[in-house]
Amino acid sequence: MMETLIIGKPAINIYLPLQEFPNEGDTFTIKGKNESLGNVGATSACLLSKWGMHAHVTGVVGNDAYAEKIRDTFREYKVNSKYLETQFESGTSVNYIILNNKTGYTTKILYNNPEAQLTKYKYDFSPGAAIMDGTDTAGAYAILNNARNCKTILFARSVDKDLIAISKRCSYVVCTQNFAQALSKVNLTGSKDEYFDMYQKIVDSSGHSNYVIILDNHKILYSIKGEVKLLGEMKINVADYSSFESVFTGAFSFAVLNGLNLNDAVKLANTAAAISLAKVGEVASIPTIDEVLDNTGLRDKLLEAKAQVEKEEAEMQSKAPSNAARLGYGGINTQSIVEAREKEEAAAATPEVTQPSEAETITQAPAPEIPTPSAFNLTPEMPAPAPNPTPAPQAPAPEAPTPTPQPKVETNMFDNPNNG
Repeated sequence: MMETLIIGKPAINIYLPLQEFPNEGDTFTIKGKNESLGNVGATSACLLSKWGMHAHVTGVVGNDAYAEKIRDTFREYKVNSKYLETQFESGTSVNYIILNNKTGYTTKILYNNPEAQLTKYKYDFSPGAAIMDGTDTAGAYAILNNARNCKTILFARSVDKDLIAISKRCSYVVCTQNFAQALSKVNLTGSKDEYFDMYQKIVDSSGHSNYVIILDNHKILYSIKGEVKLLGEMKINVADYSSFESVFTGAFSFAVLNGLNLNDAVKLANTAAAISLAKVGEVASIPTIDEVLDNTGLRDKLLEAKAQVEKEEAEMQSKAPSNAARLGYGGINTQSIVEAREKEEAAAATPEVTQPSEAETITQAPAPEIPTPSAFNLTPEMPAPAPNPTPAPQAPAPEAPTPTPQPKVETNMFDNPNNG
């Protein structure tokens, strides 16, 4: 089974529930608060493990009680956390979240030291895939520079020169609207022409059409075979919006790593993220794989796709048995993928989800020459620029800065335990 490395700082989310958003000078008294594990990388690791994959997490935590709470949660979800590094100079990252109980919208105050980055890049396994949440660029550069055959998935939120450079080297990028606007220099106001224009300019800049964009209205923008597609928001009773990006990234990673095509991967991820909104928290709101498959109709497709992945891994093992043993390939039990690793403590009714119609194609005629990269090709191939429609006058978006020099990392980052 594929070994997946998740790179990013885990955090503790502290939810402060209020009936309305406070004004400056207001005083509120709350009877309780919710403290739980959060951030995109940590949530993705727990989702992969809950859905039956092998997940290893690496990132920086402090020497405090919050770090122990994080390790305890990873143990509960059977995520390997031995590669977490302790930073004694800084505390564990904490997200203070004001939750509006009426609307489910959240306001966040993030405590994080951006200088607290990974310093060790050696692992006793070779990852077949890596998920990076953008909070540790040193660790991201290390995996890209030393494991070129590793499938890489990046979540990009911050407009950062290194993160923009990293995004252009990854197999897939899940990003926010803010990041996409900075990369394309297009500000969105809701026009479909702007969606098309923004995606074309991302392709012109990066050389790839592998960006999946989570828009502020929770619609999903992506491209397949030169067509820009827009998947609508799913309708559900929302308790907390904070989990959407994290659960979407984890579920999307699960889907593409298990062989689903991009259309089905986006559908599965969007459904999982929507279901998660019915509960408060990130990790606590991860749905079971059965809930997601029941609401998408993708059970048979996932079984078939995983069987194909199993076949390809078996062929790889037969060609290089010693390396396959090191990678941990043991075959995939296709019967187990519809079973959650852990049953929910209490049986709760699956929230009622209203699926949107199929993703709408918004590409204008003639279709742009957007390349579809070969599977997991990390070498950018710049296409010839395609003609863009004349955009309406727009306010200038933030310019993408020039990346800084990459940190130097060890050339041999993976130890083979069989070598002693």
